[in-house]
Amino acid sequence: MGYDQPQTLGKGSTGGGLAAPIFKDFMGEALRDTPIVDFQVPEGMKLIAINRKTGMRANEGEPGTIMEAFKPGTGPADSYWVIGGDEIASEGREAISPQANKAIQGGGGGLY
Repeated sequence: MGYDQPQTLGKGSTGGGLAAPIFKDFMGEALRDTPIVDFQVPEGMKLIAINRKTGMRANEGEPGTIMEAFKPGTGPADSYWVIGGDEIASEGREAISPQANKAIQGGGGGLY
């Protein structure tokens, strides 16, 4: 979505953000009489619980998780590290800034 001649779509608006609700309504109508089927995991893929805020593998029973399918040999990180973090920590300093920690712990509201 957008204009032929470049101009703003409005504060905080994006073409995709405006188009998504239209597409959702269109597909809802197009698939109205189609039976709902459960997602079928393709052969060889593995479903893994993911923490929706951090994107890392979730612990068993952890709240706020989503299930994602992964190809063999791929998947979420079990942990994260900061380049040079060991060196910084050995000096007695925090290995990660409060802002980075907030981003890791708070996430972006989910995986897309």
